[in-house]
Formats: sequence, structure tokens, C-alpha cells
Amino acid sequence: MDDKTQKERLEQELRFLKESFDAEVISKEEFEKGKDRLEKKLKDIGAGKKQAESGKKEEAQETSIKEEPAKEPEKIRLKVIQDEEYFEPIKDAKQKEPAEKMKGPLPQKKESKFFRYALVFIVLTLVVFFSYSFIKGKKYLGENTPQKFIAACKADADCMQSGMKGTCLNAAAKNAKCEFKEILKTNVIVLNDRNNCFNCGTERVLSILETWFGPINLKEIDYSTEEGKNTAGKFDAKMLPTYILDENITINAGFGQFSQAFVKKGGYFVLSDGAAGSSLYINRESVPNKLDLFVISGDDASARAEKNLKEFLDNFKNIKFEKHLQNDNLTRELGIKNFPAFLVNNKDKLTGIQSAETIKENFCKINKLPECQKSLSRSLV
Repeated sequence: MDDKTQKERLEQELRFLKESFDAEVISKEEFEKGKDRLEKKLKDIGAGKKQAESGKKEEAQETSIKEEPAKEPEKIRLKVIQDEEYFEPIKDAKQKEPAEKMKGPLPQKKESKFFRYALVFIVLTLVVFFSYSFIKGKKYLGENTPQKFIAACKADADCMQSGMKGTCLNAAAKNAKCEFKEILKTNVIVLNDRNNCFNCGTERVLSILETWFGPINLKEIDYSTEEGKNTAGKFDAKMLPTYILDENITINAGFGQFSQAFVKKGGYFVLSDGAAGSSLYINRESVPNKLDLFVISGDDASARAEKNLKEFLDNFKNIKFEKHLQNDNLTRELGIKNFPAFLVNNKDKLTGIQSAETIKENFCKINKLPECQKSLSRSLV
């Protein structure tokens, strides 16, 4: 993957690690250890980018030098000896001695012309001879110059094949070769309800799972179906999306670093709601046109969330709105640990500071009110 994609995944994993720590899924020591590892990788990517830019500048300089037009080789000039007497102006010769001068130079004309042709022939013969000798000598040298040895592979990175894991055997040796084995994918079941949840995207978490365990084989089940209801009951799901992984993830070398984020149920491992960022409470009754805000008293982020929410409340005067503090009963019941947070229609959770327009857009995805046609501020205050 390119540096940009790797950097985005590392930043996602860092945010995911923070959420896991806030959800008390991992210890502070595990959080600090993982954080140092990810920040070091991000720093290495930055250093590699600077080195790559320096290399590009040098390459550009070399290219500009190569593109300078080559000077045209000097042409060989042949000096031809001319008979000055023969080429004397005919008009002057006639004026001086018409009869004698017209008879005298004719034999010299034939001799001079023959000399010139002979000289040109000799020069051309020499050119052809030396050109042939040069080409033949160059070919002879090429046939006898030993060919540079190139190994079939020097590292595992040289062995690439889609869907396969490549290993370089006897790296850089004459008998080096690539050996390929099929990559076993990790089975992941996602239980979701995209029709009734405006904040149930799975791309971020799936990307992190792929970083942890390699390629995945994904199956998504709709909660509204009979299969979805049975799956939720089997794994005692309380929030969506729910991520269910095969037990074979334990053989992964890095499983120990992430084991605290999973709960073992039967022969499967279920990602905890806090680590998964689940946002839909499936066992709560839906209450249309209701909005709840969860904040920490004296917290700067919570105060900013309230300021941005004011414009929304000024335009949606007929909705049911309630504010809850960190230690309120509903806050503890929902297990909310990241503030500020919003709860729409008593079921859908949204966290973080949001602009008035973003709050309106999410609220109106599951509530149809005339005020939804208004445009609110997209910037944060």
C-alpha cells in the first residue's frame, strides 16, 4: 500500500485504540504501548516521504541533464585539389590567346577530374573498412562479455501473486525461487441495520480488522430479517453494528495485543460495543422527533457542542430535547463514555462536536419535519 493509505490506517487504528481505552477495554499500559508503536510508524512514514522527495529532486536534475540536445558531430570535410589553371575564366583566356589556350588545358582537365574521383573513392573505402571493423569488434566484445547474474528473488517482497503469500527460498542465490501459499482469510460476520441507523457505517472498523488479521471474508446480515434476529439472540447483541469473528483469529501472532477488545461467545469472538463504535441500541423503544445530549460539566468540548446545537434547537422548536450529565442514570444505562454524545429518537447514537447542519442532516434521516428543508451553518463555533 502507498504511504497515504498506510498513514490513514495507522491514524484510524490510533483513534480506535483511544476508543478502546476510553471504553475500559484495554489497560492504560496497553494503550500507551500501542500508542507509542503507532506514532513511531507514522513518524517513519514522514521521514520516508522526505527522503522520497529528495530522491525525486535528484532524479529531475539527472533527467534535465539527459534531455540536453546532443551536439551534432562535425562533418568530415574532404579537400579536393582543383586545377587553378583549368578553372581560369574562359572569357579572359579568349581575350589573351584564343587559339593556344583552348587547346592546352584539355588534357589537364581529364587528369584533374580522374584524381578527384580516385581520392573520393579511397576515402569512402577507408570509411567503410573502419566502420565494419568497429561494428565487428563491438559485436565480438559483446559476445565474450560475461553476463551479470540476476537472482530470481532476493527477498519475500519479490514474490508477489494475488491471493497468495510469497516466500523467497535461497534468497539472492543461483537456485533462488519463490514459493507461494494460499492466504487464509478471516471470516467476519457483521450484523447491521442500515435502513434504520444513520450512523452504522462499517468501513473504518473493517479496515482495522484487516490490518490486525489480514484479508477478511465478509458476510453482512440484515437485523430486520429472521436470520438477523436469530443471530442477535445467539450472540446476545444489544447494539449494532456487531462484529463476529471465527475462533481461529487466536492463532494470529498479534492477537494478544487486541484480545481485550473481544468477548468470547461460544466458538466465536465478538468485538465489544465500545471497541466497535456501535451506535444503534436495538432493544430501546423508538421515540420520533426526540434528541438527547450527553455532556461533561465544565468540559470545553461539551461546551462547544452546546453552542453548535443552539442554532439547530432555534429552528426545530417542536422536538423533544433533553440534556444529560456524565453521572445521570440514562448516561450510565447507555454506557456512554465518550463526550459529547447525541441520541436521536432514543436509539441512534452520534459522538463528537457536530455543526448545526450535520446535526440537522442526521436527525432528518429518520425524522421527516418541515424544518428539514432549511439550511444551517456547516462551520463549527
